[in-house]
Formats: sequence, C-alpha cells, structure tokens
Amino acid sequence: MRKNNSIAMIVVMCMIIVVAFTVAAIMFARGRTADEEEGFVGSLPEKYVGSWELPGDSHVLQSPRTADLTEDEALADENDFGVTMTYGVYCTNRVGSISNPSYKMEKNCGTKAMDEQEMESEGIMEEFSDNASITKIEVYSEDGNALIDTVFIVDDEYLVYYGTGNYVFCAVKLDAVG
Repeated sequence: MRKNNSIAMIVVMCMIIVVAFTVAAIMFARGRTADEEEGFVGSLPEKYVGSWELPGDSHVLQSPRTADLTEDEALADENDFGVTMTYGVYCTNRVGSISNPSYKMEKNCGTKAMDEQEMESEGIMEEFSDNASITKIEVYSEDGNALIDTVFIVDDEYLVYYGTGNYVFCAVKLDAVG
C-alpha cells in the first residue's frame, strides 16, 4: 500500500511539473504585448504606427547651435515630409528611409533621456503639461546593430524628433481616413 502511495505521489508531481513547463512555454512563445513591456526590441505598439506630420500651427521647438537653414526653411521642409513609423519602414527627411527597422522602447523615461540626446528638455517640455509622460523610441537597422534615430512620444500624442537641419519638431499622428 505504501509503495502505491509513493508511485501515485511521483506521478502527481511529474504531472504538475509538465503542466508548469507547458504553461511557461506557452507564455514565453506568446510573449507580452509591447504596451505591457517597459522596454522591448521589435515591433511598435499599434498606437505609434503610422504617419506623423507637423500641425498647421507648428513651430520649431529647438534650433541647432549652428544652422545652414533658417527656422522658416526647416519648417517648410518638414511640412512637406514628416515622419513615417511602421513595421516595414522608418522614414524622415533627416535620416532617409530605413527598411524593416527594429525599435526599442522605454516608457516613462523622463526628460533626462531627451537631455542625453542633446535636446533641451526644459524648453521643449514647456509645450506640454507638467506631468506629461515621455516614451523614448530608438530606431535600429533591420539587423538591430546600428542605431539610426531616437524620437520621443509625449503623452502618447506628440512625436518630438530631430528633423531637417537638426531642428527639433513636434508632430502629431495622422488619423486614418477610410
């Protein structure tokens, strides 16, 4: 009788281990969504995918230390171009078009991340609310080895980025029509 109890206990333990490994494998294979993760490399959350353009009342958020273009010339160039961030392409007037980019995202990175990119966050953030959330998105080459660009999403609505002539601009996502 005691031998049967030991065998039954071993069988139950093995079944628990198998179920635990199966659940772990399924969770690993499925992964967490990008919105749930603090940082990830891969696709963007759907809310950030699309075309971003300067609004009609846009202005330069920050000028470069030295510039070959005036603010008006840089604004005119950016108004014609904007930023495209999709799964298959990342495109800006400044860096050109990158096919099949990889993205790395850091939510709630704060203004220090902007300052590290030599953006003057103090002046830039005057445009937004005091408790604005900032998400940093690094754009990498297809193989993920070369950092191409870094942009910031403020309050999930505004894209702050270096554009034409290294001026800093603020774009909004275009709503899909259809």
